[in-house]
Amino acid sequence: MAPRSTQADGKAKKAMKAPKAKAKAKAKAKTVAKSAMKAPAKAKAPTVVRKAKVVTKSDDKETSLATAEAFMQSAAASALAGIRLGHGGPFGATIVRDGVIIAAAHNMVLHRKDPTGHAEMNAIQQACQALGSHDLSDCELFTTCEPCPMCWGAVQWARLCKVHIGVDRHTAAKYGFDDKVFYDEVDAKSGCYGLRRCGLIEDTSIGLEHTKTPVTKNMVEVYDGLLHEDIKELFTNPALNRTLRRRFGSQDGGKLAEAYKEVFVRHPESAPAPLLQGDQKNRSQHEAFMRHAIAAAEDGARRGASKEREPFGVVVVKDGTVISEAHNSVLDTRDATATAEVNAIRKATTKLRSHSLEGCDLYTTTHPDLMSLGAILWSRISRVYCGVSQQIAAQCGFEEGIIHFQDLLQEQGRRATTVVEGVAIKECEAVFQEWSDRKLPSSCLINGSNGVIY
Repeated sequence: MAPRSTQADGKAKKAMKAPKAKAKAKAKAKTVAKSAMKAPAKAKAPTVVRKAKVVTKSDDKETSLATAEAFMQSAAASALAGIRLGHGGPFGATIVRDGVIIAAAHNMVLHRKDPTGHAEMNAIQQACQALGSHDLSDCELFTTCEPCPMCWGAVQWARLCKVHIGVDRHTAAKYGFDDKVFYDEVDAKSGCYGLRRCGLIEDTSIGLEHTKTPVTKNMVEVYDGLLHEDIKELFTNPALNRTLRRRFGSQDGGKLAEAYKEVFVRHPESAPAPLLQGDQKNRSQHEAFMRHAIAAAEDGARRGASKEREPFGVVVVKDGTVISEAHNSVLDTRDATATAEVNAIRKATTKLRSHSLEGCDLYTTTHPDLMSLGAILWSRISRVYCGVSQQIAAQCGFEEGIIHFQDLLQEQGRRATTVVEGVAIKECEAVFQEWSDRKLPSSCLINGSNGVIY
């Protein structure tokens, strides 16, 4: 046991160290506090910056294709609705402007009893009305099937900038639709306008009995030169034909007119259209009907119904009686399809309550343009009597009619219009398949169903 003196010394030493330890601890605490005040705030988690995806040409192409397929599906949907409602054949069309659908339509030939009521024609009419203009140059067309010659002509008149196509004419022919026949006949007989139609039913207006092999159906005979000089005077009169005055009325207009005469001439190897034959009595009757067409053209020019008071007039005659007359009304109706021939056909079918004008004759001041000739074929008009040729019309400032023909025959419609083929093929052919699978009424046979080529 330690002596008491030693224990007392130890307690004294501890008592002396205690204040120093407290002071040291206090000083350390101050240092830590100062360090904490000076230390920067705790760093936040770093922000992750995600770079925007670079859109490549491949991505852009895929997006464009997907968009085109979406718009084509809307055309196919309209076509399906049309055949389920019994409106007409398995065709649909959509017109798009700036990525927005402004018109969607299907074939309505049977429903409206109008042979010009194809999907493309209907869609173009609707789009013109929606925009208040016959000019659709900033629009694109999506059609489930390659257009027939009539509809290609309508595409050209509407100045559509791009056409997207589902299935082609060969697929249509496989299901019994004769667009391919029309193309073949336009190509083969373009020189003289004599177009032949074949089918498995000789005459649908008499009966629906099928033949074993295709037979030649009634031919559209086009006769040339009826009142040629009288009508040529209409075209060459600057007081009536404002296009002629605008194009060739300037100081250098004479040189341009001569150039037009050199360019727009009949091909030397093309077969001429047959001239009207017969006795004087019959000729006088034909001339009387043509004068009626001239009067219709002059009436349209006075009204200013067409773009530049063009001298185009038409009458449709049945059994010696005029059942319709019309002039060009593209400007007045804001309808790119409203040529004189198409207007007259629409009026005639409305009056007869039938989409077939078989047995009717058409008198026109000039050879029909591509769209109008297609309308004549679909309406089954038997004979067409013309005043002046498309070459004369072109020389007088109306060259688009003949250019549309040349474009279809030489470039398949691709010269002035960008064409994208094979868009949503499966969806478009599915429409044809449903048409084929359905049990359709006999009235549909006239439009090409069940192997019948109209």
